[in-house]
Amino acid sequence: MAYIGMRNPVAAPITAETAGSPITYGTGLVLGPAVAANLTMNVNDNPDYGDDVIIDNDNGINGYSGTLETNNITPEGRAMVLGWQAVSSGTPSAVTHYAVSDKGSPYVGWGFIRVKLFKGVRSYEAFWFHKAQFNPASINGSTKQQQITWNHPQMNVTGMGAYIDASGE
Repeated sequence: MAYIGMRNPVAAPITAETAGSPITYGTGLVLGPAVAANLTMNVNDNPDYGDDVIIDNDNGINGYSGTLETNNITPEGRAMVLGWQAVSSGTPSAVTHYAVSDKGSPYVGWGFIRVKLFKGVRSYEAFWFHKAQFNPASINGSTKQQQITWNHPQMNVTGMGAYIDASGE
């Protein structure tokens, strides 16, 4: 099996989060055409020793961090995942986005679809991350020369633990 693509990075704002209850999300949206997601899971490594050997180990995932790259993040997507505000400059194509300095990025749920191919059969694998916070990775620009260098918006993402059902786990 090989992974041959990625599609539809989506996000939804967290509207309610109560310990022992499922997270409630607001209306979601597609952030833009997917280019890449590179996530690294933060894993506990906490062995319990007895009689000079490891008898148990906690190796659960306790969060993740990484980047999401899209071809173009929509203004609505910037507002949802970064908390940025948009100010119109009078024409529909002239919009300025700015970060609000006194508040951080909001908590969201987000995910994407990964495309798989195995023995000629295409299938799809969906990922949903229950609680995360985004921030801009970098803002790049360069002049067009003889060959175009494509610069895509990238965002850093940090994932957190969350109660996803009434089990309290």
